[in-house]
Amino acid sequence: MRSQKIRLKLTKEQESLAWCYSKVSRNFWNLLVDIDKRNNKGEFDDILSKNGNQTYHSNFHNREVYSLNQSDYLNLAKVVVAKKCEENEDKWSWYYQPNQSFIYNFLSRELVKIRKQNKGKLNFRSVDKVQPNFNVRCDVAINGNRPSRIYLKKNGKLQIPTIGGVGFGSARKGFDLSCKKQVANISFDGKYWYLSYTEDVDTQATNLPDYTEGVGVDLGINTLATVSDGTKVPNIKTFRRVRILNKRLKRLQRKVSRKYLINKCNKHNKTKNIIKLEKQIKLIHRSIKNIRINHIRKFVSELVKKQPQYIAIEDLNVKGMMRNKHLAKDIANCSFYTIKEHLIRKSKERNIIVRLVDRFYPSSKTCSNCGSYKKNLKLSQRVYHCNSCQVKIDRDFNASLNIATTDKYKLA
Repeated sequence: MRSQKIRLKLTKEQESLAWCYSKVSRNFWNLLVDIDKRNNKGEFDDILSKNGNQTYHSNFHNREVYSLNQSDYLNLAKVVVAKKCEENEDKWSWYYQPNQSFIYNFLSRELVKIRKQNKGKLNFRSVDKVQPNFNVRCDVAINGNRPSRIYLKKNGKLQIPTIGGVGFGSARKGFDLSCKKQVANISFDGKYWYLSYTEDVDTQATNLPDYTEGVGVDLGINTLATVSDGTKVPNIKTFRRVRILNKRLKRLQRKVSRKYLINKCNKHNKTKNIIKLEKQIKLIHRSIKNIRINHIRKFVSELVKKQPQYIAIEDLNVKGMMRNKHLAKDIANCSFYTIKEHLIRKSKERNIIVRLVDRFYPSSKTCSNCGSYKKNLKLSQRVYHCNSCQVKIDRDFNASLNIATTDKYKLA
């Protein structure tokens, strides 16, 4: 599998349509999650029993509840929206807009998949935290004549369902819309709209070097990653470009705060100046995010190209680490979860084993030379000095060596 992401050049009318469909997608997902939560409380038992649904499952309260399929979610959505429209018809008018059946079918199918795989609790999609996006059909052939799919027109534009002919920017080599995937995603990153999808390619790399010995990766804050072969990956906060962006970000945030204080009588009414400044702040956050992701991808690609026998990495409890109010911001900026997910995906392409080391394994406090354990090791001590064998070694490098050789792990 390989992902493809293309920048779209939308007109003002097409952009307004894209915003409309992304709003519909978010609202319908929140409606489905609300239906799922209410079903667990037994609110729809009478409706489902009339439809002949007799499939049950146990929820987290150990109570037998109806197991909803795709048609159940769609039928209950109609019932709930009809009742809501009696109270406030304008608020729910988005549900009855045309050309949205594919979005409804896709989201309900995805929710059923999540429920079957037991991937945890379902969350509502916030306006602020989730980037605008929606799904369209993309199983097409080039120069096809099926209007319900994406295809490349003779004038060089992409024909996208419900939006029309769209110009697009440069794409990766081998760009081909005749992929076997059924769904493409259109998303907005704060500045541009993008079309993204995955395509099936032959991931079996040819002429690979022989496997070398395995490596361990120790993740950190000041040094993003320390590899057991001696490689050190710096954190992006040391980059000159990022330091300049952070300084500009602080300046703009102070400026916005002052304007809110001036308008504290009408704090809910944003002035045009406040809207302009907040847009500049969003673009700076976008730039820092792109630098971070690009840095992580380069590091992972270089590590995988060395073709080690296995890669061992810590299975960190990031949620627990974020409770430290002094380090929470720095930990969030490191994107440890993104590193792990990208490493697992790239390793699968080259048939490299990924080991997830137990999070309670004391890699920093164990001597990599003799194996002795040092109980009192403060975070400020950056050099590990062993009292047994008198070896002196960098703390992070010592941890990476222990991660590479330990047997306390599970396979990703």
